[in-house]
Amino acid sequence: MTDTPRGLSRRLLLAASAVGAAATASALVATPALAAPNYSVIPRLPGEVSRLDTAISRNGRKPYEIIDVKIGNDSTRLFVPHSAKPGSGSPVPVAWFYHASGSSYKALDNAYSYSADPLVDLGFVSISPDFGGPSNYTNPTALAVQTAATAWVQNLWNVRGSFLRSNSGGGAMMCWAYAKKMVPNIYGAYHASSVFDVEDLAARDDSQPNRVLAVYGGDRALMRATNPARLPQSAWQGVRLRVSAGTADELAPAELHGGRLRRLALPVAKEATIAYHSSAGYQGGHIVPTATNRDSVETFRRWLQEGPA
Repeated sequence: MTDTPRGLSRRLLLAASAVGAAATASALVATPALAAPNYSVIPRLPGEVSRLDTAISRNGRKPYEIIDVKIGNDSTRLFVPHSAKPGSGSPVPVAWFYHASGSSYKALDNAYSYSADPLVDLGFVSISPDFGGPSNYTNPTALAVQTAATAWVQNLWNVRGSFLRSNSGGGAMMCWAYAKKMVPNIYGAYHASSVFDVEDLAARDDSQPNRVLAVYGGDRALMRATNPARLPQSAWQGVRLRVSAGTADELAPAELHGGRLRRLALPVAKEATIAYHSSAGYQGGHIVPTATNRDSVETFRRWLQEGPA
């Protein structure tokens, strides 16, 4: 592959937001009708705001609860299978979902629905924080949300293993959380058409003011300090990574983001693989293909069977 031109237009940033926002809009169709919440198996969770009627997984026909909570001031959505009763002490795998730019915590039963729902059959609790807003990357708010969410989860479940998944702009926070071990017992991470280098994203943003830099309060030093692409290779020692990247992606070109992450980690990682997909024909070549859902579930299934990284 060759390097992609470095100009990043407002049009491409809007296209990135559309990756998350289009799925969020589909909630009007995809979300089940509200019904009386069921607390008989999964009790009310700390900070719970609402829950839908008990859902049933598409393939395994396993019951689970779709629950919205507030962790501090951050809205968070969870899928909690009936097999994962809080406080039971039984080890539970947890999938952490990092939403795309322009999306929200609601991505769990929208963009991530066909990943999170099958994970119910494997006993996973899935969690999707809002990270303080639609596009916070690794700013102090996003980092604080991750810290609080980790403590909240560990207060309820004995985390057998953490499995990380990002789309688009969520990749930076996911990478930082993995490298800095901000969640417990990480088995691996799946980086789908995602951002790795936030400074590159900012450098190619031609909007005025720079929308990426604005997330960091205009502080370039702060952006550099929390850019996962600046972490040393040793930060990836022993990790498991699966990268999915578009060959025509202009927003997060593989050479500068997913592919670069994989090249950096490969010499020291336990596993670091990449799957390229054709993204030609989409605006800016930026898309998370539907096949990513099945691939991420099968990857998590295998890692769960293989044990800790």
